[in-house]
Amino acid sequence: MSDALNDENVAKVIEEFAGIVRDRWDKLGYLEGDGGAFATGHTPAIAPQSYLCRFYAGLSEDGLKDAESESERHLPHQYRSFLSAFNGGHIMGISLHGSTGGSNLRQIDGIGQPVSIRYQNVFYTRPDYIPEGHFGLGAMNGEYYSQGHLYLTSTGEVELINREHNLIAKTWPSLAGFLSEEIPRQLTRYDEAGLETKRVARLPGNTDDWEALGKAATEERRKEATVLQKVKRGLGGLLGK
Repeated sequence: MSDALNDENVAKVIEEFAGIVRDRWDKLGYLEGDGGAFATGHTPAIAPQSYLCRFYAGLSEDGLKDAESESERHLPHQYRSFLSAFNGGHIMGISLHGSTGGSNLRQIDGIGQPVSIRYQNVFYTRPDYIPEGHFGLGAMNGEYYSQGHLYLTSTGEVELINREHNLIAKTWPSLAGFLSEEIPRQLTRYDEAGLETKRVARLPGNTDDWEALGKAATEERRKEATVLQKVKRGLGGLLGK
């Protein structure tokens, strides 16, 4: 791997790691699409179209403009560099957003398309405690209830923040630094058949209590949904009289 992790090398770093994951997982089966898109690490025991990694074709200058419009935010140069190489991706336990609108509206059979860059950037998927200058990059799932959201800060750092609480599990100095540390860690989570060994945690950093927090939040949402349903039924009964 290159040891140059500054902002301008994000595209180079992710391209190098794309080669590394293909060297590891192509033996399990792969798909290739136009523009460098690919899926690797076929795991049909999980689902017929399950792959450990999916990388989507990089964006042109026009595509980058459409990505910025879709996010409704200024597109940071670190992520602009990433998107020029790959329009988002699913890299084992890491999901990184891409553009799905405008000139980027396309889906490749078997490979699909990324999660929209609108997520975590437009108000309805962005908690109030996230600073205005943070740019939403993607997400990482825990064992069952927990999830962390990835943000690029206005000072260029990457933070993993709890989905429902203002808790930071870990901070990386840059996007290139995050990729260079986390992708190798993700590779250690699987055996040679592409199955999780359970010996390495899904989430990095200080996340020991995140499952309990996530479970409590899920149960609270269920209670709120039950109350709302009862209120609607009650209103329906009154209106029906």
